Amino acid sequence: MSSLLDELDRRIVAALARDGRRSFRDIARELDISEGTVRFRVTRLQEEGLIRVTAVGSPLALGVNVYAMILIRVKPGHVAETGRILSSYPNVRFVSAAFGSVDLFIQTLHRDTRDLHHFVSEELPRRLPAITSIETCQLTEVLKSSWTWGEWFDYLDSKEEADSSHTADKVA
Repeated sequence: MSSLLDELDRRIVAALARDGRRSFRDIARELDISEGTVRFRVTRLQEEGLIRVTAVGSPLALGVNVYAMILIRVKPGHVAETGRILSSYPNVRFVSAAFGSVDLFIQTLHRDTRDLHHFVSEELPRRLPAITSIETCQLTEVLKSSWTWGEWFDYLDSKEEADSSHTADKVA
């Protein structure tokens, strides 16, 4: 396994991702293990910062009318500071440093397009003078936003099986 999680951890995380309100007893029954094992493993995963059980809401149902991905370039040496400041905004949901043609990707939520425009054209340049360029992609429809980790674990397993099969072919 190339992951920090073993197979049982993965199965527990996948069960919680389907319904984070499930009892440890219910998960234990499904996985045919003890409730104490589930409790211990979930506690460890949370304490190590590997998982967090939370609610995932539908942006439109929660009053978000406009959401955007914003690509940002900054002066050299200012990526970490800019990312830290961007992370402090309550309407910024995601911040990531990147390689390539942009330095930072962020996802933002807004009441309306006027709010988005003010954020991009007024707020960011005023508060973050290290920004050299901004490209905004207003999202019109989210086609997939998946938080069910079981599919990801299956994907990893299939890749590892394919990789080990290729290695075995080369040895033979």
